Amino acid sequence: MSKKKLPRKTKAIRAKRPARIELEARTTIVQAADLHRTLLARVAQGEGVVVDGTRVEEIDTAILQLLASLWRTCLTRGIACTWHGASDALCRTASLVGLAGVLQLLPDGGPVGDRSHAAA
Repeated sequence: MSKKKLPRKTKAIRAKRPARIELEARTTIVQAADLHRTLLARVAQGEGVVVDGTRVEEIDTAILQLLASLWRTCLTRGIACTWHGASDALCRTASLVGLAGVLQLLPDGGPVGDRSHAAA
């Protein structure tokens, strides 16, 4: 008696790509509400986030506070949060308001180390 092999049901497993958030050259409180909604949606879905701050020439404290909240939330939830890059202006401003450490930015420009804090 031969055994019939039943077809296996397979699902394609797709790794979620991190959501890329690009900050504008002038990132101010005007964009804060929209950015907040976008960040909340990404975190709620458990998606990693990659922030591109390479174009930033001016950034408000409100935006830096949102980004600090994002980094802390992702860290506690085990969600990867990384920098694609950060302008000197972004790094200097974050340093001036005391958020460079939380955001893993060097005061003289650029992300710290491997640019991420993916939780273990």
